[in-house]
Amino acid sequence: MSGLKHQKFMKISKKGKIVTIAILVLILMTIGYFINQNASKLDVDYYTIKKGDVSSEISGHGKVNSDSIITKYALVSGEAVYFNCDIGDYVKKDDVIVKINKDNINFQIEGINAQIENLNYMLKEAVKPMDKERINSLEYSVSSAKISLERNVMDLKKSEELYNQGAISLDELNFIKDQESISRNQLYSLQNDLVYLRKSVSSNIELQYASQIEVLEASKKGLLKSLDNCEIKASIDGVITEKYIQEGEFVMQGTPIFEITDFNDIKIIADVLESEIMNISIGMEVIVEDIVTNEKVEGNVIRIYPKVYEELTELGIKQKKVNVEIKADKLSNGYLLNQELELEFITNKLNEVISIPVDSYFEENNKYYVFTNVKGKATKKEITIGLIGDDFVEVSSGLKIGDKIIEVMQNEILEGSKIN
Repeated sequence: MSGLKHQKFMKISKKGKIVTIAILVLILMTIGYFINQNASKLDVDYYTIKKGDVSSEISGHGKVNSDSIITKYALVSGEAVYFNCDIGDYVKKDDVIVKINKDNINFQIEGINAQIENLNYMLKEAVKPMDKERINSLEYSVSSAKISLERNVMDLKKSEELYNQGAISLDELNFIKDQESISRNQLYSLQNDLVYLRKSVSSNIELQYASQIEVLEASKKGLLKSLDNCEIKASIDGVITEKYIQEGEFVMQGTPIFEITDFNDIKIIADVLESEIMNISIGMEVIVEDIVTNEKVEGNVIRIYPKVYEELTELGIKQKKVNVEIKADKLSNGYLLNQELELEFITNKLNEVISIPVDSYFEENNKYYVFTNVKGKATKKEITIGLIGDDFVEVSSGLKIGDKIIEVMQNEILEGSKIN
């Protein structure tokens, strides 16, 4: 009896194993199916439609410059006996930076003074003593006649007022007028006599000496001005960015001495290809890559230079370019002259429009589409586009805020492709 029970038990155990194996196989098949299904799906990123800015740009680069870069030159020749700064030093306006030796100029002035003194002595000797006395007498008479005329003019003015008030008669007024006229004629006569006498006293000799003295005085005036030019001052507040001579050197007039730059008046000089310059205009917005803060700073085109120049690239290719001046007031401090910055000229821009990334749409038969997720499958959706920018594209119709599209197109994505 016990043996029969044992055989029955053995039979039941074999059936249980078969059922268990079948269940395991079914489970494994199900898992495999789902694994296969998921393996065939493409992983994609989605972009949620929203409003933003769309802009088309021209990329370029520019160099830091300043509106206030001044080169100071020597206005006189001589030894630079004093140079009070080095490159990188900050100086204030009117600070004396360089002094040039004045000794040579002072010697020249002393020589001219001696020549003028000698000519004046010779002129006095050329005039006869008798003539000098007559001239002095006439000069005194002219002076007295001037005083007399001035009194008569005042008397006439008062008399006219009295006549208008009825205080004096017309005869009295005419008498005073006659006195004023006589005084005036006397003065004119004396002045003419003095002029004639002066001309008659060795007029040619006097003119000769006077001309020589005038020339020397002009030379002296120029030398006196040169004394002031021996001190070369800073004309603005700024930093010394070039030093062309050293203390102790002899410099000639017109030699560059130093360069001073105001770094508070920074601008950017960009070089734009001639083929692209027609797309650039005064006032155009420019985005500047501020390498100090790693942020983008807004600027504007303030000047387009009226000249094309050629530049040789590193590959030996000649390019025709035009300089464009840009002002970016919010650019950080601390830049160096000629430091290079990346630029983006905004040639067209739309603000707050529905837009999508440039990599998220495609074209078929002159129509534009994006892919959306419909029940786990990539499905085409037609759109109308407007401005095509560098990073985003304006969508005129076909999408609304909040819609989701596949952000980046991939070669594997087709109509009906399974996507996650």
